[in-house]
Amino acid sequence: MGDVLIPSSVTVRYSLDCCGYLCPVPILMTEEKIADLRAGEVLEVIFTDLGAKADLEAWCRGTGNEWAGCRDGKGKSFGYVRKKR
Repeated sequence: MGDVLIPSSVTVRYSLDCCGYLCPVPILMTEEKIADLRAGEVLEVIFTDLGAKADLEAWCRGTGNEWAGCRDGKGKSFGYVRKKR
């Protein structure tokens, strides 16, 4: 996964820890949590599953939400989803 710096203008509304879970659990957890957000708010999804980045990107395309990027940390990755509707 590439290292993407999230712009300082992005304010994370919620953080969701999906570490240790494999697909499809991070997607299901994201879908449940994103329902709590208003349009324009950003959800940070923390994950360790190597396939979760591609899965989250595909989920965003399929649901109309925006994949705002991803950054790698120590042993985990941080994905950012902006709720569109």
